[in-house]
Amino acid sequence: MRFYNPNNRNNRKGKDKSINKWDQLMAHTGRGKQHPSNNQNETNSANVAVVAGNWIEAVGSIVTAIASTPSQIFTEQTLTDFNVIGNILEAGGSAIAAEGEEGLLNIAGEQLQAIGNIAVVAGILSNNEQSGELLQQQGDLLQVVGMGMTIQTSGNLTLLETIANTGNIIQLIGSVIQIFANTDTEEGTVMNAIGAWIEAIGAIITALASE
Repeated sequence: MRFYNPNNRNNRKGKDKSINKWDQLMAHTGRGKQHPSNNQNETNSANVAVVAGNWIEAVGSIVTAIASTPSQIFTEQTLTDFNVIGNILEAGGSAIAAEGEEGLLNIAGEQLQAIGNIAVVAGILSNNEQSGELLQQQGDLLQVVGMGMTIQTSGNLTLLETIANTGNIIQLIGSVIQIFANTDTEEGTVMNAIGAWIEAIGAIITALASE
């Protein structure tokens, strides 16, 4: 009978090989389970941010559209409050969506839209009428530029991406109409309201296509 001697060189070598194989197996198994899970969690978080941000932006666009529509039900101050709330919601939605977006242009576009909405809010709340109007105009322009940056020009789009892209284009058209609308005239006020509702419809389409 051959007794096992733990101090024997051959026995130590066999034991080391077994430990090394076990360590390699565990390390390989750990990597295989950990990384896909982390990537999936990050992807899910990004998707949630985009969906939530788009829907918040859509709600804000609807509130802003209501504020832009001449009404005998709401007072002028109420409509102004709606305009502030709507733009704040749009800014928050764009900022949240930017956290989940991929690509520098998409992220920068969402951030510019958020900055534009904040500028509009600052213009509404400004005590100086001239500077307030200037801030609102600059805010609208920033939103248009931001929306233009989020429009995909690639032809390799899925159905949902195409629908979302169409929604972004509709939003852009609505924003451009609002920029050229002169709210000092009755026709301009109606034109501004139409542009606001077109933008809201586009935001809803984009939100519905979010995944």
